[in-house]
Amino acid sequence: MTNSRNKGASFEREIANTLNDSLGLKKPLKRILEQTREKHLPDLILGKWFIECKRYGQGAEPLEGWWDQVITSTPEDGNPALIYKFNHRPIKVRVPIHTVNDNLKKDFNNTCDISLESFIILLKSLYEKDIEIHL
Repeated sequence: MTNSRNKGASFEREIANTLNDSLGLKKPLKRILEQTREKHLPDLILGKWFIECKRYGQGAEPLEGWWDQVITSTPEDGNPALIYKFNHRPIKVRVPIHTVNDNLKKDFNNTCDISLESFIILLKSLYEKDIEIHL
């Protein structure tokens, strides 16, 4: 296994543990191990949230292909989320803007980037049913 693969798997576990603890999940999130063999699977699934995690050394903005990967792994009735981190920068989460305000038209191409802490607040405030699945 390459060093970058180890770093990615470690970041996925870190995010799963953070969400498990912050949301009080009794049925914990676990990495979807089949994603290494099957192309169109996310790293984590929380209710209708399909989450891709990316840890990268240099940079500040996620690659366009990362968002495309999340969209590809998200079914029509799901919500994509890209959780990413660059060295010396905080963890950020990219979500479609309609997931923050349901008065906005559903469109996966209109996004906003928020902190991981804000994403957790978003889940607790607007997506209780997705959390309840894991309680």
